[in-house]
Amino acid sequence: MNILNELEKIYPNLPRQERKVALQAIQEPKKIQRLSINELAALAGTSNATVTRLVNRLGCANFYDFKLRLVTYEQVEPQESELTLAMQVQKFYEEVLTQTRQRIDEQVLLEIVARISHCRRIYIFGLGSSGYTAKELTQRLIRMGIAAFGMTESHSMYISSGIVEKDDVILALSSTGNTAEVNSAAKLGKQKGATLISITGIKDSPLYKLSDLAILVKNSNFVDNARFINSQFAMTYIIDIITTLLLDKQNYRDKMDQTIELITSNKFDKH
Repeated sequence: MNILNELEKIYPNLPRQERKVALQAIQEPKKIQRLSINELAALAGTSNATVTRLVNRLGCANFYDFKLRLVTYEQVEPQESELTLAMQVQKFYEEVLTQTRQRIDEQVLLEIVARISHCRRIYIFGLGSSGYTAKELTQRLIRMGIAAFGMTESHSMYISSGIVEKDDVILALSSTGNTAEVNSAAKLGKQKGATLISITGIKDSPLYKLSDLAILVKNSNFVDNARFINSQFAMTYIIDIITTLLLDKQNYRDKMDQTIELITSNKFDKH
């Protein structure tokens, strides 16, 4: 495992000050290679001792050894000054998309689709930006005739978790997997017998560990881009795959066609 993957893996469990250093290394590994330990500590807003503790935690002999391991990760890429704004955004998307695809476990994905297909109801949890993705997925599933309920407020999540049954599914969306309100509601729902599915960007997060089935995506906070961060892009890619797999089933395609026809007809109906 390269050192940046190691950092991403241990990131959620690091002390707060060490996370600052780790994030700098994950986002800007090339820049870190040119810095002294004093400069990195200043950049991260922490101390030399904190940098040293993180370096030792990674099994590096010293800061110089840490920088050498970063060099082995270096990839040949165009200089940022050579990229137009459109190309920079495209590069961001491509990196998130590629690294998310590499994380997909196809068998888990197919099992998730099967659980959604056979569930009585599915509750989709998401707060903040993930709430928009939850609403998008809810609308797609409803149009297929699936009893889907998007929950984007903490109280509604907790209430829903209290009434779920064993034939129900909870699908929780969280970039970090560490949103207390989502995790609390998800835990209650699982205790009530519902299947808990998650899509998250951190493998060692509480949500990932709690889930019956989980899909790991690239956390966009770990992409080196200071001006453009779309935390939902990787999740949207996964829900695109899930809904495409569901639409391979004839009954869902028929329902989708019916709802599209109904919406189109009503849109132009004159009252």
